[in-house]
Amino acid sequence: ATIAAQTNQKFAQAQKENARALMQYEWKSRTEIQKDGETKKDQLVLMSYDSSGELQQAVIATTPEPDLPTRGLRGLIAKNKKKDFMQKIEDLRHLVKSYSELPPDTMQRFMATAKATADKNLVSLQGYDLLQAGDSMTIWIDVTSKKQRRIEIQTALDGKPVQIVSEFQDISPSGPTYMARNQVNYSGTSLVIITQNFDYTLAKQSESAAVNR
Repeated sequence: ATIAAQTNQKFAQAQKENARALMQYEWKSRTEIQKDGETKKDQLVLMSYDSSGELQQAVIATTPEPDLPTRGLRGLIAKNKKKDFMQKIEDLRHLVKSYSELPPDTMQRFMATAKATADKNLVSLQGYDLLQAGDSMTIWIDVTSKKQRRIEIQTALDGKPVQIVSEFQDISPSGPTYMARNQVNYSGTSLVIITQNFDYTLAKQSESAAVNR
């Protein structure tokens, strides 16, 4: 109980400060979409925040669209399959975003009711029924820095299990923490989405602002 209370008090503040620090950086993000073990799409983008704090992305490279039948029944079937596939990807992305942007009252309830377990320098917090009945989320937090190191979420989409695993690293020993890798597994469909973030550097506008100050 003491561990949970201490972590609850400092974790939210540490997260806000970390989010503000990350807005000074730009980085590369690679997303790979796999189906039945085969890569269907691989895209590399440059990520950064604009002056108003909105996240922007510019495509650096992406896999070309596959050649699909365009005429007759085969063309119609291929078009519908692609439409359904892209809609499922969008639904999964929306699901992931809903957990990454939990409402404040939901996050507070999670922190207040989560089961805390200490293991060396980490504390794991596990809670249930966040956005769906029966879902769960476990967060591993560094005891000293109060930075999150790993998140595992078990939830569902259209009645099929979804597992979301995020791993975090520090930009530098004294710098902010970022999500280095995120993997979404959609059970029953062999659909996997892997996102990796890397090459974090201070954005030019942040460097200019620092010089002016």
